[in-house]
Amino acid sequence: MTESLGKAYRPWLIASVAVLVVSLLLLAFVGTMAFVGSSQAPLWLIALGVVAVLGVAVGFAGFFLMMLAAGWKSFREARRVQVIPPEHPGAK
Repeated sequence: MTESLGKAYRPWLIASVAVLVVSLLLLAFVGTMAFVGSSQAPLWLIALGVVAVLGVAVGFAGFFLMMLAAGWKSFREARRVQVIPPEHPGAK
């Protein structure tokens, strides 16, 4: 049995999850600052929130594409037929 994803996909998977986690932490920070701050949020906080939401979208999209690639590779491996040559009693 082979791996679902090859070793070449590992850095992309790590990068995708890292972007997702950093963006979620940034979004939590922006939400906290907006809650603690005044009734009107400054422009930099709104821009940071937009960057955080885009980062979450990119992180989930990358993670989804990696899982899609793993599923496709697994599907192709499951459909592959292995031909086992017959054994001959006198051959050795």
